[in-house]
Formats: sequence, C-alpha cells, structure tokens
Amino acid sequence: MASRRELLIDAYNVMFADPRIGPLVRQDRERARDAFIALVSQNRPADATRVVVVFDAHREPGGPVAPGRQGRAYQSGVHVVFAHETADAWIQRRIREHADPTHLTVVTSDREILATVRAHGAHVLRVAEFLQLHARRRARAREIQERDKPEHLSRRELEEWERLFEAPRDEE
Repeated sequence: MASRRELLIDAYNVMFADPRIGPLVRQDRERARDAFIALVSQNRPADATRVVVVFDAHREPGGPVAPGRQGRAYQSGVHVVFAHETADAWIQRRIREHADPTHLTVVTSDREILATVRAHGAHVLRVAEFLQLHARRRARAREIQERDKPEHLSRRELEEWERLFEAPRDEE
C-alpha cells in the first residue's frame, strides 16, 4: 500500500519569520498559534496530504500539555502536535522512523532538520518559500475578489435590481 504524503511544519520556525504572526508570538502566543493554524488550514494542499504542525511544548508555560507528556490535537483539518522534546527532535525522529521518507515534505529552515531531511531523502520547503506561497495565494484571492466585484453600478442597473427585488404588491 502506498504511503500517504505528509507535510511537517516546524511551527515556531515559521511563525517567527512571518511578518504578521512573528510580532504576535511575542505578545500573545496562544492567539499567534491559533492564527497560524488557521492560516495553514486555509492553505493546506487540496490532495490527501496530511498536514502536521509541530510546536515545542516546553515553550508553553503552563501550556496545553502537562510536563512530560506529548499533546496531540486535530484542528481545522490540521494535526497539531505539542512535542514533549523540541519540535526539531520530534520532526527528526518522524523522518528517521517513517516507512518512506520520500513522502515527507518538511517546512523549516533549521540546519539540523535540513541535514536529517537530506540524509533520509525527504523533501524540504524552506520557511521563506512557504511564506511566499501563502503570500501569492492571498494576493491571488484578493485579485479574484476584486475582479469579480463590479466597480460601480449605473443608474439603469440599480433601477433594474430594485425592480427585480421589489416586494410583490397585493393586487386588489
């Protein structure tokens, strides 16, 4: 049976690099996490690729998991992992233990993870490339929205719309 494609995201590595989420991480880590998961969810691959966002649990003071435990959740179509060890160690172990690492794509710019990716034949998407993909998708969505939205309606078009949606009158 063919292995399913999997996208592993080194969450804080990406979040700190994102110009909109990076500053939020420093102010409100929980809101930043939620915003990041929403961003990933909205832009996840259309195919059956499993998307896994990996956070460092040790960065979560009193956070979502008790010390010594690994937390997992499924939010908005995205698997969320709070790694007991570092996210880097969790991702590296996942690459080493995967039955076919060629089905893995890892989003990171961390040197140690990059070395593990190369050594096991997995694929890498650098953080800057990942953020550019999201920026292009947002720009494309705005472009489509603006193109589909009329700039203005003429007086004749307004009158026609009013006539079409006018409440029916009771005939006496």
